[in-house]
Amino acid sequence: MVIILVLGLLIVAVTLTTTFSIDSNSLDLLSRRARGKEANYQVARSALELGLVLLRVDDADVDGAEDIWAAGPQEMTWEGRLLRLEVEDEERRFPINALVPESLAPGEVFKPSEEQDALAKALTRLLDRQGLSGQSATAALIDFMDPDNVPTVGGGEISRDPEIPVKNARLDSLAELSYVRDWVRPQGPPPLPLLGGLASELDSGVQVEAAEAEAFSDQNQQETVNQSNWSDWLSVHSSGKININTAPQEILLALDEEMTDALVGEIIAKRQEGSFSGEEDLRQIATIDEDLLFRLGRLIRYNSEYFRVRIRVSSAPAPINVEAVVLRDKREPKIVRWEVH
Repeated sequence: MVIILVLGLLIVAVTLTTTFSIDSNSLDLLSRRARGKEANYQVARSALELGLVLLRVDDADVDGAEDIWAAGPQEMTWEGRLLRLEVEDEERRFPINALVPESLAPGEVFKPSEEQDALAKALTRLLDRQGLSGQSATAALIDFMDPDNVPTVGGGEISRDPEIPVKNARLDSLAELSYVRDWVRPQGPPPLPLLGGLASELDSGVQVEAAEAEAFSDQNQQETVNQSNWSDWLSVHSSGKININTAPQEILLALDEEMTDALVGEIIAKRQEGSFSGEEDLRQIATIDEDLLFRLGRLIRYNSEYFRVRIRVSSAPAPINVEAVVLRDKREPKIVRWEVH
């Protein structure tokens, strides 16, 4: 009996020792990961300051491929950690919040301005090319956002999820598109970056806009390699117009019915020689007449106010992605969005 008791105590002791050893190893691993992630985060914060410096030293009145911030992805070792940094202007994307005003007077019903109507038509063309029913998706989005409760033609003040009310305000995040009727994920690949870029290499479409991807996951959209997200095409942080010096081909094509592949190709070729600074530069393109130039004037600008800074610190054991959207100010840039993954 004594022998059995002793053996039992030995078994319990061995079990406790093994369990304690396993728990200690797990805690040690978690501790190392936490320390590694914190160190990577601090390096990313320092890299953000470098990105802000690149924006501050740009004293040109226009923004395009020749600017120092647009030099493409930068790879470096910072405090012994592998770092990749990219600065990209947010105004190259479609400014969906500019489709509606920020507010209306009490009792007022939303009526689009000429600029907002032109933006809506451009968005319709862009969505058609991304596999959506552009007209119905645009109408649904405008009715979801406009600051009144009156249904517009094709809208209906209806949310896809009956538990989610119509917002009747501008979007705070692209993830909110999942609540808008007729919206699914875009079908095409991401747009080409201005100069090489890190858009796909940093997994920005999935990681930085993780909420957006998750929001559309219940719609049985089949994941494909190199499939884009709306964060590649749209922005909720914008001055309201599109920078013609940086916008991708697909968005330039959507600006007007007269924008053809040949014309867009000529615009891209010209801006690679030097950024457009105003209408006079666009007049140098023979196929842009005064009527088209007038219509484009409602939609385009030649510089940018908002910029997206992407950072990846890939050192083990806890690689980290950081994305910030910055409102450029030479004295004190303002961070309007900050995400860590």
